[in-house]
Parts: sequence; C-alpha cells; structure tokens
Amino acid sequence: MFMYLPFLLGLLAAIGIVAGLKKIGYALWLATIAVTLYWFSFHATSPLNLSF
Repeated sequence: MFMYLPFLLGLLAAIGIVAGLKKIGYALWLATIAVTLYWFSFHATSPLNLSF
C-alpha cells in the first residue's frame, strides 16, 4: 500500500479547486475520502500484536 496516496490525492484536489476545475477537484476529494476510509477499515480490523 502506498501511504502517501491520500495526501497526494488531497493535494491534487486542492490544486484542482484553486485552478478552477471544481468538478475534478471534488471528484479527487471524494476519492481521497474513499481511499482513506478503505485503508482505515483494512487496518482497523486486523489485531495488533503488541508485546510489552
């Protein structure tokens, strides 16, 4: 998994909105939310193997 992907999508969404490409910016923003929630659900379901 590429952990920089949500940040990259967020940056591209911000650039798109500032540049006046609102539809593309909003689509990238929704993609950022979707990727973040998918990866959170993937990582939140696996148990932590901590040994202290």
